[in-house]
Amino acid sequence: MDRYAVAPRTAAAPIPSRAIGAPHGSGRRAPATVADLMPSLVDYWRALPRHDEATRKASLADTRAAVRAGKASPRALVVPALGDVAEDIVFAAVADYVGLHPVSVERRQASLDEATGWIRRGLALNRGAVFAALLSLGESWIDAALAGLRLSLDHAELEVVCRRAATWTAPATREFLADWRALLEAADQPDPVACALVGAALAGSPD
Repeated sequence: MDRYAVAPRTAAAPIPSRAIGAPHGSGRRAPATVADLMPSLVDYWRALPRHDEATRKASLADTRAAVRAGKASPRALVVPALGDVAEDIVFAAVADYVGLHPVSVERRQASLDEATGWIRRGLALNRGAVFAALLSLGESWIDAALAGLRLSLDHAELEVVCRRAATWTAPATREFLADWRALLEAADQPDPVACALVGAALAGSPD
């Protein structure tokens, strides 16, 4: 079954106001489960035909600013991360959710656990963009969490990751890509497409 059939592919809506949530206040935040967010996700998908990608990007920019200012919970970023299919939107939402706003080690770990779960369980409509956003943070402890998910990506998802990774210079990312290529090449029946994509990402990453 095509995971993109869960919602229309054509366009998505700005984040519904009720998804913005309250500021995180005490600094503690419970995991944003799909069940918790389903009403907001349904609102998002229902509004899909009325909003193009540019409108959704503008809405996400407003949400990101609100989170930075403490006027909205970081959980507001989960709705576009899960509910949108546009690569740039999902990438930005996930990168902020895990990399920018949670400031404590505990918060970042909880956010990472959520995001890797979206990949593992097929909850995100654009798993490649989620994976790419996490890898873009260039941190070895995040890469360690991604290692077990590398072989779960299909070619289209892998293309998203590798195209973006070709410009990243963080040592942890370069090491991750090199290890990924070695893993692919060591398989009993290497996947030539996957090997080529990861190899191109390594070749494109400037030293």
